[in-house]
Amino acid sequence: MFKSSWLQQNEGYARQLLVCCSVSILPFVYGLLEMWPSLSIERVLDGAAGFPVSEAEISVIVTMPTLAEAITPLALGFVLVNVGRKTNLLLNAIVYILAWVLITFAECPLYLVVAHFIAGFGSAIVLIIGPIFLSEIADKSNRGALVSIYITAVSVGQIFFTGIGIYISYYVLNWIALVLAVLALLCLVAFVTESPYWFMIRRDDKKAEESFRYYRNPTAGEGEEQVKAALAEVRATVETEMLSASSYREMFGNPSNIQASIIVIALSVFQGACGIIAILTYASTTLPKYDGFWQPNPTIAVVSILNLVTNIISVGLIDTLGRKPLTILSNGGNALGTAIVAFYYVIDEYTDYDTTDIKWVPYIGLLVFISFYGLAMATIPHLLAGELFPANVRYQANVISTICFAGSCAFFNYIYLGVCHSVGVSVMFGLFTLFNVAATVFSCVYVFETKNLTLAEIQLLAAGKAQQRGAA
Repeated sequence: MFKSSWLQQNEGYARQLLVCCSVSILPFVYGLLEMWPSLSIERVLDGAAGFPVSEAEISVIVTMPTLAEAITPLALGFVLVNVGRKTNLLLNAIVYILAWVLITFAECPLYLVVAHFIAGFGSAIVLIIGPIFLSEIADKSNRGALVSIYITAVSVGQIFFTGIGIYISYYVLNWIALVLAVLALLCLVAFVTESPYWFMIRRDDKKAEESFRYYRNPTAGEGEEQVKAALAEVRATVETEMLSASSYREMFGNPSNIQASIIVIALSVFQGACGIIAILTYASTTLPKYDGFWQPNPTIAVVSILNLVTNIISVGLIDTLGRKPLTILSNGGNALGTAIVAFYYVIDEYTDYDTTDIKWVPYIGLLVFISFYGLAMATIPHLLAGELFPANVRYQANVISTICFAGSCAFFNYIYLGVCHSVGVSVMFGLFTLFNVAATVFSCVYVFETKNLTLAEIQLLAAGKAQQRGAA
């Protein structure tokens, strides 16, 4: 009886959570794809795939996903933006299934190259469409939490694959990923309904109302008139937004869009420039080896788990503490973590001091960094890309966000070893620290709070903020 009563009062929330969990299988599989190289490269080189693969071919294989992620939004953007949110997600699942089929049944290296390129196409959809869809179906009180769950699923997938991958064979590993990709497709078909915003953009009022009622969580004592009024408000907002063109140029077509673009582009660049990908990629070779308690490989495992834990914590804080305070705290903590590592390497590289007894210091810095990164910077740039923009350019905003993040990560990955070898690890981490300090200042000055606001209310707030800045 209690359960029935609770469901009656929270039916919309329950549906939103069910749909979020169904959709989040896709970033979970994305996490599997990210971990596949580290688990499989040595096995493939040793012949586990059943055919010879050279190191040069391995380099091409592991490059394909990133390459596809970068070019997919630009090459196929017109298709993605015109087929609907749910259709994109279904396409994502189908692409992942095809990729894992090719990996599992590969007969030569070309299969693996094509599979990873196709997988990168799907991963671009994961990064762009998922946050938009969840932002559009979620209630204002839990929108941040649902998007955080979605992004956190990537870390869960990474830990899952790492945890089981060292104990099972190459083929079993691939089969598990294939089954999960199929499960994602089945859940999308069974539980997910298209976003009401998409139907409104397509002027299908009947389906828009059905979708709106499916996802809406009614408040106590709410009558039919209140539901219709809420629907009319959303429809009016979308109609107003769609009067403007849907293009990348429109992202800079008015003061509120310009402000939103600056926030999202800057945070996406800072998300990569904080050092997250480079640090995780090279930590096992950067961290000093010694006979003490801390060792590189176990520390990387702890870092993965800690990243997941802080992501989960952020789910509970993002709609209570708010986006802006968490972003400031996250960037400030990132700066502290990278500064600790930089401080150790300044002593190690530029002084005669014996660092034997303080080799544990950079390990602490790394753990501090990952703890604060997971609190906000892992999720909030993606969330704001889905919140700050009107419906007509929401897709374009997520594309730009993805490209800025990927480009920033690629740049720092590329220069990391060169900088470390030529001028020292301390300089590289000093550079990360400067970007993290800049991100903290930017978050204090420019980012504004969006918690507990509808997407329509965020647009009104953004317009007001833009007018204030223009007047100043």
